[in-house]
Amino acid sequence: MKINKFFPLMLLIALALGFILGRYLMMNGENEKWTPDKINLYYNQKQSQMTKLEQPQAFGLIQSIIVFEKGDMMSGGNPPLKAEVVNEMRKSGAVEYVYDEPISIQINDGDEKIERIKFNSILFPIDKKWDGAAYIQTTDSTYLYMVSRPSLDFILRHWIE
Repeated sequence: MKINKFFPLMLLIALALGFILGRYLMMNGENEKWTPDKINLYYNQKQSQMTKLEQPQAFGLIQSIIVFEKGDMMSGGNPPLKAEVVNEMRKSGAVEYVYDEPISIQINDGDEKIERIKFNSILFPIDKKWDGAAYIQTTDSTYLYMVSRPSLDFILRHWIE
C-alpha cells in the first residue's frame, strides 16, 4: 500500500529530473553544433591547420577568444564576397572554422523573404580593415557576411610566427 502513495511523487521527481537533464543536454548539443572540426589559421601568407585532437589546448584557447553570436537566424542583404576579397583576407590574417557536416541556418534577405542555407566554414578576418566582420562559406562556396565581433590580430601573431 505504501508503494501506491509514493508512486505519484516518484513519478513527478523522475519527470522533473528528466526535464532538467533534457534541457542541459539540449543546450550542450547547440554549442556542440558550432564547435568546428578544424581550425585554419592564416597569417603573413602562411597557413596552419589544427584539430581538437592534435592540439586541444590551442584549439580551446582560440575557441574561447573568438566570440560571435550563434543562432539559427541571420540577417542578409549584403552581396556575396568575391574570391579576390576572400584571398586578400586570408593573406592579411584570418581564423577559419571548418565543419565536416554543414550547419543549417535561416537567412532573412531584408525583403521579408526567409530561406534556409547551409554553410561549412566561418572566416574571421583579423585585419582592422574588415571591422571585425565574420563570413560564412555556403556549401556552394559563396561567402556571405554573418556578424561583427572583436579583433583577433594578437591571436595569430602568437600561434603562427
